[in-house]
Amino acid sequence: MSDSEKAVGAGRGVLYIAFAKLYFILGGFALETLLPRLLGDVLYGAYGVVVPWMSIFNNVIVTGSIQAVSRETTADPGRAADVRAAGLRMQLVVGLPIACLFALGAPLWAWIEHDPGKTGLLAISAGVVAFYSLYTVFVGSANGTRQFNKQAGLDMTFSTLKVGGILAAAALGLGVWGAIEAWVTAAALVLLVAIAWVGWPRNLRAGTAHSLRPMLRYFAGLVLYLIVMNLIMAVDTFLLKRLVTEWFVAHDVASAVTDHADRQVAYYRVVQNLARLPYQLMIAVTFVVFPLVSRSTFEKDAEKTRSYVRAAMRYSLVFAGLMGAVLASQSAPLIAFLYPEPYAAEGGPALAILALGNVAFALFTIAGTILNGAGRTRDAILVAALTLGLLVVGLFLGIPHGAPGREVLAICAAATTTAMALGAAASGWYLWKRFGAFLPILTVVRVAIAAVAAIAAGRFLVPHGKVMTLAFTLVSAAVYLVVIVATRELGSADVAALRRRKT
Repeated sequence: MSDSEKAVGAGRGVLYIAFAKLYFILGGFALETLLPRLLGDVLYGAYGVVVPWMSIFNNVIVTGSIQAVSRETTADPGRAADVRAAGLRMQLVVGLPIACLFALGAPLWAWIEHDPGKTGLLAISAGVVAFYSLYTVFVGSANGTRQFNKQAGLDMTFSTLKVGGILAAAALGLGVWGAIEAWVTAAALVLLVAIAWVGWPRNLRAGTAHSLRPMLRYFAGLVLYLIVMNLIMAVDTFLLKRLVTEWFVAHDVASAVTDHADRQVAYYRVVQNLARLPYQLMIAVTFVVFPLVSRSTFEKDAEKTRSYVRAAMRYSLVFAGLMGAVLASQSAPLIAFLYPEPYAAEGGPALAILALGNVAFALFTIAGTILNGAGRTRDAILVAALTLGLLVVGLFLGIPHGAPGREVLAICAAATTTAMALGAAASGWYLWKRFGAFLPILTVVRVAIAAVAAIAAGRFLVPHGKVMTLAFTLVSAAVYLVVIVATRELGSADVAALRRRKT
């Protein structure tokens, strides 16, 4: 395949996966905006306590399996079926035991949160981890063979099954138990779809040790990084639940302490759902840049690797900055647009802070993906561990001093944003050290100017009603884009490059 054909394939891959991620995000919005209404704030908070615990284990399996299978497939696409067979065998010693470990540890996770009543819910959610560990082998195979259309189709199918099932269970009055059980069922069904579409290997013994052992070594090296990364995404929720529970006990709120703490989690989960938009949309970049960087490092093509790093980081900052600035500019009105009161009153200040933190987290995640794709997992782990340590310290120092509601939510968001910003800077230093590329200083300056202008415009325009909220959100976005174009951060050369990838 020629370089031009590879560029076209990469461009199409971004479009396929970006569309799938957009569909996923829209489905997630439908789920997360309707669940508070169907479950109420206390049960929605309970759901918000269980899901992050399950997601730590699940996301480790998902990302680790996809990248391990994709990387081995990329090295020799002709052996894709053998690698798939080895990947399924790998899950017998990795994925399924981890799912069992999570289920058996449910009493411990509940004890950490001062909430033993969540033990059963945590245990049953392990079914998602088990089914998804097998499903991700097929997704990794599609990614490694650059069948991004199949990868996108599977993601969209799972999103449909998951969102539809959870909402149906909640609407039928089955509560949090029904919602988690529906999620487990969706994971089982999408596994069957993946087997039918990507293909079950004819011989599970195919792909001998030369396929299985490299994947296991790579996964073992990656697993610590993934655990730390997922803890970064979840530890603010964990510590908010635990430390707010202790606050209520210390202030003699003796009745329904668990419900009061779950309600704070519900408010903060709404903030997280919106603030993570920049990160979620940039995930499409990681799925495409990982096999590209893996291939260029296999080929020892330093210049090509540098070009991938520069392009991925620059465009990610520009477009993540747009989303972060818009969310920060209309934080409380956007929450009120989507959620019932008092979510906007409690979470508005926190969203303005956390939205900008997730711009940094998007860059941090892409940098980690590049380091892992190039085999520099140790560097990625060091930066992630530093970020997690700073975050935990900040949360432990801050949360106990905030009263429940907007004050403690803002403190939680500020600690998270600070740690993410420092993590992005540290990961950028490692990219520069290893590849001689990161972000142009002028790009950072121009994006910062555009973000400040957009936020200032949004704060000046105070909407009254949902129609005006949408209108002023578009104004903030327009201000950002005008500044980006006026400062020549995006210009005709970028448009021409995009057109080349489409043709």
